[in-house]
Amino acid sequence: MDFNKRCILIPLLINLGLSIILFGGFSYLPHPQLMSCTYSPAENLILAVGAALVIQSLAFKRSWTANYFWVVGTDVGLILLALWLGSYATSPVGFSSGRIPVGQGFVLTRAMRPDENIASGETVNVVSGSAIALRAITLPVGKGCFWVSTKNGSLDDPRSCDIAYMPPSDSDFDLLKVLIQPSCRLPEAQENIKIVVLP
Repeated sequence: MDFNKRCILIPLLINLGLSIILFGGFSYLPHPQLMSCTYSPAENLILAVGAALVIQSLAFKRSWTANYFWVVGTDVGLILLALWLGSYATSPVGFSSGRIPVGQGFVLTRAMRPDENIASGETVNVVSGSAIALRAITLPVGKGCFWVSTKNGSLDDPRSCDIAYMPPSDSDFDLLKVLIQPSCRLPEAQENIKIVVLP
């Protein structure tokens, strides 16, 4: 490998290593979402690549050569690609078409038990007279929810995405439905949970 190729390869490898480390940090450390209609991993990649570029430009500003423009071009290309693929409205991946659904299931909370993730359409056993809490899991976007109990079970706030539910006393079965209305021009989704009421 000649000298010119090594001069181009070294900053690219440094940039790649920094971007991977920063992506891991942004993925595992909690931080506010800065781009509201962008898939979280894509946003983390954009932040990581941008931060790596800033770090390199500050660290190597005295030895900045024409070869570092390959790094800038690569980073700008990655950022634009991540923006396109991660944007809910424009991504060809399938967010706006509903191929990747807005609804991702539910978190079920019962007294004295750990939280449980359940998929839409699953059956849950609930003892008559006891309450459970349900939270709709969705893509990280602004949303509104509207819950309906087909057998008139008790809902504390049917317009919240996080509800307390008590099954009906005059039926051994109920069907809970939730309509999720997301922002970011994503399609509405309807999810449901089947409730078996135990005596």
